[in-house]
This record gives sequence, structure tokens and C-alpha cells, in this order.
Amino acid sequence: MYITKEIEMSITAKQFNTLEDLFDYYNEALFENELPDCLVNLSRHKGAHGFFAPERWKDKGTDTIIHEISLNPDTINRPDKQWHSTLVHEMVHLWQEALGHPSRQCYHNKEWAAKMEAVGLMPSHNGQAGGKKTGQAMTHYVMEGGAFETAFSKIDENELAALKLPYLPTLPSLTVTPPTGTGSDPEGDDEDEKEPKRSGIKVKYTCFCENNVWGKPDLRMICMECEQEFKPQQPKAKKHQEYVVNQEGMIFSTEIKPQAMQRLNFHIP
Repeated sequence: MYITKEIEMSITAKQFNTLEDLFDYYNEALFENELPDCLVNLSRHKGAHGFFAPERWKDKGTDTIIHEISLNPDTINRPDKQWHSTLVHEMVHLWQEALGHPSRQCYHNKEWAAKMEAVGLMPSHNGQAGGKKTGQAMTHYVMEGGAFETAFSKIDENELAALKLPYLPTLPSLTVTPPTGTGSDPEGDDEDEKEPKRSGIKVKYTCFCENNVWGKPDLRMICMECEQEFKPQQPKAKKHQEYVVNQEGMIFSTEIKPQAMQRLNFHIP
């Protein structure tokens, strides 16, 4: 096992040595030590458990390019097998960047999907069996009896305890919802779907203890009172009203019964 010796070290060293040990273990167990050195980091990223960032660093002495894998600390409180699988998911991106043929930025192609299955993670656009294996926004689930599950099960209890992050977030783990719908662009189509502009739109968010806040779409917030995430609320549907014009040119609402129709404060000239 790759476990750093227990010596007196700083908080930062303890935290990041654990990530380095896990990277080394899965590099040997699942990738035959083919992966290049990589900076394993903790970094928040809305809507993701982790991400791979190619060519973000370089050795100042040799100018060697170094890639980055980041895990989202806001979702690191999940069971060990789940967040370990996120690390391996990003290691597959590293493998493809260094040894394969990645597609356009953020697109998960067939080569990536095949390697995911080879290491025991089933790619799926919605995290469910039968989901699309390629696309722009992808997640995965652990394959029963696959290479990853076997490698994870070989970590005994003592080693697993040593490979736990010594410092965890104080707030509950946020839930990242897998993408839904028809999936992303088919492979080979370089034209991404453009999201509609939502400038100026305000969304109401409510937490478990019924505090309300308003803000832009896709905000992620935790209530400090109930320690639960604020959930976006659906806007109330506007009532549909129909109007009629009488012979005098007056406009009336038909929302109420005809015998009790109300005259509005405006009319057609």
C-alpha cells in the first residue's frame, strides 16, 4: 500500500499526502502505473464531485507540463467508495489526456467510456443503468465485481482508516444531481447546445427551516440554522384571464361569472 509514514507534519501536508497516497494506489491497481505525475487538489466546483484540468501547472525548473485533478470538498463527506470512485473517474481523464485521444473540451467520448468500463466504472449520463455512455455532462456508477470494486475491497480496515482525509468540511455534504433528459451531443457533433439567456431572472430558494432567499438561477447555499441546502422553488403559475369587449368598447374580464362581470379601469379608445 501507498501510505505516507506517520511523522510530524502540518495540517496541509497531512490532508494532501492522503490524496497523493490514494492516487498512487489506484494508479498501480487500475492503470499499471502508466499515469504521469499529477497535482491532486481540493477545489470547489458547482455541480460536480470533481474535475480534471489539463495543463494547469508546469515545473519551474524543467517547464514540464503538469495536469490537475480536483475533488470538490463540499461533497467529500460521501461514503469512501463513492468519493474514491470520483478520484478514479478523473484519473481516467488524466489517462486519456496523457495516453489517449480526448475530444473537444469536456466531451466524454467512446475511448474515455471504454477505459471507464475497463477500470470498473460504468459511464452514464444520469448515473443509472442504461444511461448514455458518452456526452458532454457525464457521471458513473460502480460496476459490481469490476476492477475498481475489487481494488477498493483490497484496502483493509487499517489501511482504509489511514487513507481517510484527516480533515472534513464542517457543513453537510452537498448533493450533486446527475444530468437528466436526452443526454448531450452525439459524438462527432461539435455544435454545443446553447443555454437560453437568463439575465435578470430571480429564483426563490427555501431551506428546511423555511428561510427564504432570492438570487440568480443555479445558486448553491447552505442555511446556517438548519444546516440544509436551500432548494429552488417553482414560481407560482399566473392566472389565465380572458377579456371581451362590449359594444361600447369597454373591456371586461371573464374570470368571474357574466352576471357579475367587473368593468376594468381602461377601455379601447
